[in-house]
Amino acid sequence: MATMGFIKQEETTTTKIETSILVPETFTHSIAFGETGAGKTSSYIYSNLKKRLELGHGILLYDYKGKEHLSVKSFALETSRLDDVIEIGKPWGESINLIENMDEDALDKFFDVILNHGKDSQYWQNSAKSLGQTVLQVLKGIEAFAKELYKLDGVKREYFEVGNVKYPTIRNLNSLVEVCKTFDTLKEFVSYLSFLEKEFDKLIKESVKSAYAESGATKELKEKLFQLITLKEKYKIIIDANSSSLESFGGDSNENLTQNIMGSLTAPLLSLSQNSSFNTNSLDIIKALNQGKIIIINVESLSNSVVESLSNTILYELSKRTKSIHINPISIFIDEVQRVVSEKSDIPIDVLREAKVDMFLATQNSALLKEKLKEEKFDALMGNLTKKFYYKSSTDEELESQNELSYLEGFEFLSSEDNFEEIHIAKPLFLESEHKIKVEYLYQKRLNVLENFLYKYKSAAVILEYDARLFRDNKLIVLDIKTKKEYIRESLSKSNIDYLNSEVSSYLLSIKKSLNNQESDEEHHLDSLEEYWAS
Repeated sequence: MATMGFIKQEETTTTKIETSILVPETFTHSIAFGETGAGKTSSYIYSNLKKRLELGHGILLYDYKGKEHLSVKSFALETSRLDDVIEIGKPWGESINLIENMDEDALDKFFDVILNHGKDSQYWQNSAKSLGQTVLQVLKGIEAFAKELYKLDGVKREYFEVGNVKYPTIRNLNSLVEVCKTFDTLKEFVSYLSFLEKEFDKLIKESVKSAYAESGATKELKEKLFQLITLKEKYKIIIDANSSSLESFGGDSNENLTQNIMGSLTAPLLSLSQNSSFNTNSLDIIKALNQGKIIIINVESLSNSVVESLSNTILYELSKRTKSIHINPISIFIDEVQRVVSEKSDIPIDVLREAKVDMFLATQNSALLKEKLKEEKFDALMGNLTKKFYYKSSTDEELESQNELSYLEGFEFLSSEDNFEEIHIAKPLFLESEHKIKVEYLYQKRLNVLENFLYKYKSAAVILEYDARLFRDNKLIVLDIKTKKEYIRESLSKSNIDYLNSEVSSYLLSIKKSLNNQESDEEHHLDSLEEYWAS
């Protein structure tokens, strides 16, 4: 969040009245422009965030710097909704499978955004996209069969193993990168696909035989068997449909070419594939928003293209709510909106209105947004936003107004409601740092964060701060609430400590036994010598 100053009082006989910027609940969307420090966050984002919390809306907010979650939680506590807060992108938060709800068209857009290397690399981009789509099609068939088999035998399988080849049972970016890691891993994946079908047959027979022995040929068993056979056949259709593409990538004669294509695919995905927060599914984000939850997505370590793809997927899924009769309203807050969009973005603004989804957007100036969207999409977006607010800016905006944005003071703004005629002063909402830290302590206490990630400090007055780079080395930042000092400590849960203590005890016991045996051997040796000399 930008550091805000105090409102400057003008030396004038006319006293300007502060105005709370509250956008009506009409789901017609709004945007605020203004340079850093002009007051967008505290007077536009915060005011509407608090109001929508009071109205019971589901909330979605992207946290770019890893600090905005503190303010959201503070407003949530103030509106008695702290229990509704869910974080994504932190080790103690929930996780989502980024591509779980993506169909072929959505994946196509996802790859276009993620794999975009410029016009000169169009061949490699298209080839990499083709490889990614093909492998994910196969993984989708495997995943569907694995889920249905689990319903029958209750066995959770990470892989289906055929010979030495392991086929992942979850379609995510991690599985995709694992398959395409080397030419050999891809070749093996392709070579044993027909054998995997036989493995499916074997597993069906074993599971059904066990279930039949337990309860006989019940209606439920027949339905599950029918479903398993159906999914096995669907898997076969997928393999047949993609066989030529798979063989072209897995053929020995194409090794060098395929390796280059694989590099174009896996290099942009590598970091994201290693982030469990976006490759495992503990939360259905759309369902949670529909239930009125407050979702904060920590995106500080994600590239703009990944954030854009995530946003595209969420908006697409939310647009389907138009088919529902009873829906809980949702408000989405996107500061630095230029990070979330591009000319490839599809923002269904008009559909979102019917779906009772309201968007609050903010950016520094329209030039930034126009550069990302290009003129046609920028004009279309602006035409669908009914409320526009302009704060102080050194960049010229195309406004028909007698007031120049560069002359505005902090928190002063122009509004589309009066065609930018009057200068208004926005009423900001400030939150004390001390208060935000106390709310975070309360939040982490409810989630048992210290017990699960830094057990040694479980009773201390501290909070944990997440840094993606540090956490890769299993380290966390510890903030002392009283002294405000920060320390870096290695993450250790109770189970980690119990295991290490048991290992210490085991080593000590082993050494003790070894020493005792050594003493016993020496005594026995002495006895033998005495007997020898005596004889």
